[in-house]
Amino acid sequence: MHQHRFHHKGADIFIATWGNPSHTPLMCVHGLTGSSADFKFVGEKMSDDGYFVIAPDMIGRGQSSFLENPDAYCYARYIDDLNAIMDFFHITRTVWLGVSMGGLLGIALAGAQNTRISKLILSDVGPDVPQESLNFIADYLDRNPAFSNLDEAVAAFKQSINTPFDRGIRDENLWRYYTQTHMRKNSDGFYERSFDENIKYKFRSEPLGKENLWPAWENISQPVLALRGEWSLLFPTSIAEDMKRRKPNDAYQLVTIPNCGHVPSLYVDDQIDLIRQWLAGSHE
Repeated sequence: MHQHRFHHKGADIFIATWGNPSHTPLMCVHGLTGSSADFKFVGEKMSDDGYFVIAPDMIGRGQSSFLENPDAYCYARYIDDLNAIMDFFHITRTVWLGVSMGGLLGIALAGAQNTRISKLILSDVGPDVPQESLNFIADYLDRNPAFSNLDEAVAAFKQSINTPFDRGIRDENLWRYYTQTHMRKNSDGFYERSFDENIKYKFRSEPLGKENLWPAWENISQPVLALRGEWSLLFPTSIAEDMKRRKPNDAYQLVTIPNCGHVPSLYVDDQIDLIRQWLAGSHE
């Protein structure tokens, strides 16, 4: 894995990459509270398959800048940053893997004129999200837990097991990796979440951005793989089926991943292999 620092509009953006820059780009964009570290295992596997994997920390997450103005944590800024990142790597065409929020951004970009996205992979998200799930996420953002040690944090994250927000993680080492990459030590020595708590303000007013994403979805002609966690309430089968109904003649494949909810971790071979096999196949 290689690390890059990219400065754009007053913010430093951290970017992790795997593989040869001359290979086919695979842009990986994390969810609302995630980071580039979510794609460690995808990056290692997909770079072996001949992809140049690019995973930024979106502003306010991970090792990227936290902004003074909470209103800047909006979809328009995210899209602007992502276009600038693609310019930075001289990308004209790319495969896109978007997890939750990253999938929403992918839909917006893939459905735009002169899009650079050649194939779109969505992890547990569609053009719409049930209000009940948005309310749950807003409530989660309002909490500000702090833990005296990493074991306490691991135990707290494990409470998601067998719930609609189960990521399908069962291995203890993977639980520890997940916790280490989603928490950071603050100045008081406590572990807290690794994103800017101020992202909650814009999420309340614009959880899915300002634009209705269904028109963008209907504009997408590229092949699409949609991964859905079996227990997910954020990406219910009704929305997945509506996506197919609105694009009956296009290459759209839905795969439900058992024993997990929102979102599949993409840490394990069984999940990553779904992506590898789909990209290796024909989508005519």
